[in-house]
Amino acid sequence: MQTAPNYALGRSRNERERLSRQAALLEAMTERLFRGAGLEAGMRVLDVGSGVGDVAFLAAELVGRHGSVVGIDIDGDALHAARRRAELLGLRNVTFVEGDLRSAALDGTFDAAVGRLVLAYLDDPAAALRAIAERVRPGGVLAFQELDLDPDVHARSFPEVPLWDGTGRQVIETFARAGTHLRMGRRLFAAFLAAGLPAPVMHEEALIGGGADFAGYAWLADVAGTLAPLTEKLGIASTDELGAGTLAARIRDDAVARSAIVWSPPVIGAHARTPER
Repeated sequence: MQTAPNYALGRSRNERERLSRQAALLEAMTERLFRGAGLEAGMRVLDVGSGVGDVAFLAAELVGRHGSVVGIDIDGDALHAARRRAELLGLRNVTFVEGDLRSAALDGTFDAAVGRLVLAYLDDPAAALRAIAERVRPGGVLAFQELDLDPDVHARSFPEVPLWDGTGRQVIETFARAGTHLRMGRRLFAAFLAAGLPAPVMHEEALIGGGADFAGYAWLADVAGTLAPLTEKLGIASTDELGAGTLAARIRDDAVARSAIVWSPPVIGAHARTPER
């Protein structure tokens, strides 16, 4: 289960740091999904596309010291950072495995498998879910969370904040040209069915806010800045036009001047139980 070759956000140290900042914004949404899906104390959980470990750490809190979490990813550098973070956090119930889910040595089955913002970058999300489900016991939990990057949405602000909306459209265009599954959040339902799983329960939330202290401005600027070299390479916009160093402040000032609220694309979760065999 390899990621698509055009993974737009790259695998740099800066990207790993950005992922941790993003995780703080998404944590509450992901926790609600996992609790609703049935993650509970004592479970053994597989975290797919674990990266620097934030989802694994959240799952570890939910399953407690009598449970355990195994995170898997093909990015060894990210997992090195995840192991260091787990040690600093004193988490003894989390381990990380480098490799492809289809071939990695993972002992036994799991009570649950989870992932956040990972299926959108896979060549065949339904096939990936099928392979993941094979690692989960009958009646176990699958819970995944993805964005719905609808390119036809003109504005995600009210009153309209041109810099927020324009930056968002630029980000989505870059993802689209890189081959990302833009509508993966909406595609989760069909992907679960195509993987032979029951119809999942669905949840939708978004980051939304305004005023001078809203963290969403920096989140969008972070994503745009990470994508900037690819955005320029694709001829969408130059790095000079983006002005990543001041982008968050300029978006904030634009929103505050208009007394506006802004919101992210939908963050959509899906969860289901594996069929009883």
